[in-house]
Amino acid sequence: MASEATDAEVSAEANVQAVTRTVIGILGYTRWPHESEELRLCAVGTTEYGAGLLQSSGLVVAGRRLSVRQVDPAQLKASECDGLYVGDMGEQQWRKLMQQESGRPLLTISERSALCRIGAMFCLSRQGEGPGFEVNLDSIARSGLRISPKILQLARSKAAP
Repeated sequence: MASEATDAEVSAEANVQAVTRTVIGILGYTRWPHESEELRLCAVGTTEYGAGLLQSSGLVVAGRRLSVRQVDPAQLKASECDGLYVGDMGEQQWRKLMQQESGRPLLTISERSALCRIGAMFCLSRQGEGPGFEVNLDSIARSGLRISPKILQLARSKAAP
């Protein structure tokens, strides 16, 4: 039995690392209109894979130092973030946040695929043995961000409603 728990822990850690690499890859292929030396990613809500991102704070991504912090959704001021990594967040709370941040270049990545239907740019999903992601091209087009076609080709497009 102990072996099973160890295998499960190893598998969970491998998933966290794979998701972390995927998110950092998305960050690395994204350009903001005005880039500072620091790339600020806020993890919002209870996340399944966010621990790896929090440990990645301090890495250099596309020439910028990555700063990752966990933020309570009620305390979130997205203007303090260049990107949001969203875990468990209700759709109403998500809609309110997106309305509040409308017109601002804010990268949004969600662990919940449902949020891609209502404005998230990237939504993580399982594809075969590892993580993949869906992309909402409409949200990206309206964001003011430039996302490399290389990363978009890896995604499965999901049209906005």
